[in-house]
Amino acid sequence: MNALSVENLCVKVDNRHLIENITFSVEEGSIIAIIGPNGAGKTTLIKAILGLIPYECGSVMLFGHPFKHANSHIAVGYVPQRLEYDRTFPLTVSELLGFTVPPIYSFPFLERKKEKNLIKDLLEIVGAKELSNRNIGSLSGGELQRIMIAKALVNNPKILFLDEPASGVDIEGQERFYDLVKRLRKEKGLTVILISHDLNVVYRFADNVICMNRKLICSGKPEEALTDDVIKSVYGEMMGAYIHSCHEHD
Repeated sequence: MNALSVENLCVKVDNRHLIENITFSVEEGSIIAIIGPNGAGKTTLIKAILGLIPYECGSVMLFGHPFKHANSHIAVGYVPQRLEYDRTFPLTVSELLGFTVPPIYSFPFLERKKEKNLIKDLLEIVGAKELSNRNIGSLSGGELQRIMIAKALVNNPKILFLDEPASGVDIEGQERFYDLVKRLRKEKGLTVILISHDLNVVYRFADNVICMNRKLICSGKPEEALTDDVIKSVYGEMMGAYIHSCHEHD
């Protein structure tokens, strides 16, 4: 079953197409990477899919239902590219996650007890239980990304969107992050759609890749879709040589 089906999606601003006629589908339980140069419309695509910005034409289906009708019973997780916040604001990790937990219980005591258990479980899932009482402003890039994953998992989503999730995180932190994503896919059956600039990450972690530059360039398994010609046309001659050299030695 397809977790996501996008057909002929277009976003237009001031008579200029940011994305045009994008069509693809994502199989349930898979990890899909969206790649392309700066300005290719990758973030615009995700925001349009999620209904955060309007699209001029096309359709979005989530698990076989139009997204606007599906999102009432199918939770979606989203980790944006940047989190803008005041690093001096006295907010702990537990408090941040507590703001996200939906108030679904009738009795305040039970709600607080279940909320605390849920926060504890989420932090354990992402390997960050020791960060519970840390101030958000004191976290490293990798730590913050794990907390944002936990925040995105609060409503037990079936599909998770990640916009350059490891940007600004060191290499060791990136490895832990993507290992976490793979584990969540395996343990929770999550479908994961991520934007990445790192083609080595795409080769190692993604089942399929979507390459775009305002329009769809190619899609498929990374080792089949990302030919030398495709990579060179998108990233240039040096990137094509570099990425294939690295991929051969993995």
